[in-house]
Amino acid sequence: MKRDTIDYETLRILFETNKLLNKCNTIESILSAIKIIAVKKLKYDYFSFFLHENRKFMLKESFKHPFSSDKLYHIKTDQGITGHAAKTGIPQVVQDVSKDKRYIQIRKDVKSELVVPVKIDGKVVGLINVESRKIGFFSHRDMFLMNSIAEQAAITLKKVMDKELIENSNKRLRNLNDIGKVVNSTLDLDIIFRYILDYIYKEMNYDFIAILLLDKDKLYSKAGIGFTKKQLESYSAKVGQGICGMVVKTGKPLLINDVSKVPFYINQASKTKAELSVPIRFKEKIIGVLNVESGLVNAFNNEDLVYLSALADQVASAIKNAQLYEKIKNFNKTLKKEVADATKELVEANIELKRLNEIKSEFVSTVSHELRTPLTSIIGYVSVIKDGEAGEISETQKEFLGIVKEESERLLRLISDLLDISKIDSGKMRFNFTETDASLIAQNSAKEMESLFAKKGITLDLELDRNVAAIKADPDKIKQILYNLLTNALKFSKPGTTVKVISKDKGNHVQFDITDQGIGISKEDIPKLFKKFSQIDSKMTREVGGTGLGLAICEYLVKQHGGNIWVKSESGKGSTFSFTIKK
Repeated sequence: MKRDTIDYETLRILFETNKLLNKCNTIESILSAIKIIAVKKLKYDYFSFFLHENRKFMLKESFKHPFSSDKLYHIKTDQGITGHAAKTGIPQVVQDVSKDKRYIQIRKDVKSELVVPVKIDGKVVGLINVESRKIGFFSHRDMFLMNSIAEQAAITLKKVMDKELIENSNKRLRNLNDIGKVVNSTLDLDIIFRYILDYIYKEMNYDFIAILLLDKDKLYSKAGIGFTKKQLESYSAKVGQGICGMVVKTGKPLLINDVSKVPFYINQASKTKAELSVPIRFKEKIIGVLNVESGLVNAFNNEDLVYLSALADQVASAIKNAQLYEKIKNFNKTLKKEVADATKELVEANIELKRLNEIKSEFVSTVSHELRTPLTSIIGYVSVIKDGEAGEISETQKEFLGIVKEESERLLRLISDLLDISKIDSGKMRFNFTETDASLIAQNSAKEMESLFAKKGITLDLELDRNVAAIKADPDKIKQILYNLLTNALKFSKPGTTVKVISKDKGNHVQFDITDQGIGISKEDIPKLFKKFSQIDSKMTREVGGTGLGLAICEYLVKQHGGNIWVKSESGKGSTFSFTIKK
């Protein structure tokens, strides 16, 4: 078999890779499967897989790597051929490493090297490195194979990572619920603090943990793990002093992954390298700080911050409840009035707890991520069967499969809208702004939808201003806006009508108009259009369905591009949806 030939054997290897990866349900098993293919099937002399963890690319799997036993071994993104691939996200093939100044020698007999990045959602999360003892060993076939394997690995890794994320989120939700039951079942602060600290220490493996309460303008440690008794008893910090004091001053959590770079850090435990501190807040008032520390740099991430903040909310309610109990015990002649006031505060505390529980329940929405992978597979397999690639089928079967495919694609779009709204609400929607040809995006978007318009007997007409200057935008997001607006125009237009896409240069911005001859919109319904989950109540709207999220998503995307979106319409006379994008 020639190494530069993409033939049946190549496809067989990719099929075996896919088969192996589909059986994997852990990250370790995925990396092991890739090693088997690289070493046993492709006969590469050396193999390494680096996975991105805590801002570093750590060596997680290898074959004949001299540092395979070093659990802390990693590469730097600005050094070596592998580091260059990590930094640029571009595959690297070097046929003679002795002639490449970037090469860092790990093994003496390596002559050629191939590095392929593994990307999830455009971000490099891993690197596959293979090496040979021969000069000029790697061919186009090797590049094709390793790129294909990297893509398959990315799909499987994302599925496993998403599953682990959901499992961890569900586990943490259950733990938060259990903690809430315990801390709200007692009014003894010592029991509450001990339970919280023991839980954090066992479940989160932090080296140092402390609960500090605010008394006037100073923080005092009330309980801790990892510190000596003397360290706990002697600690105090003014508001604005040290990391904990700064949290009280600003009212915001602080995630410090290298305390040596923080000028206001106060060294309490000599082994501390990273620190995470969150405010303990009750009714917008800060009453203390929950603080954790680690002996490792880059020990914390945003998930730790969110989770620790939720724990701090549990602690806050428990502390206030306990303090209220102490207050009740010392009531005098004004007991009746004091009890009434305390009861009111307890009711408000319970309302606050209910709000927190509602926030926790929203985490469960993450399961919608799990729906996309099987649904995509269903669409793919239905397409294969419908096209006759899995055997001959009748016209009736083909018609039914076409309906299944269309409905599945519709469901996938609905799920995508829900996920987009979730990203928007959580502030996790990402944008990639580049110099972009606005007219070309509109042209490509229309071209992709031509068959849908033709199928319904609707003409799609373009009037694009070719003198429009380049805009700085996210091409995918502009395409998404156009797709949503064109889809709406298609839904509410009748056969024999025309939909126009017009672009105009408006000086400091570009304007797009999507005009249809459809059912139109009444004046009283226009204000509802861009609200989430809002749909116009009409017979045709009920027939075509939808989540009522498309226009809300469009409005958000447009505003992120410095533009505006609006509609002009009359009932029965068609509609024109317009939006602008800042140059």
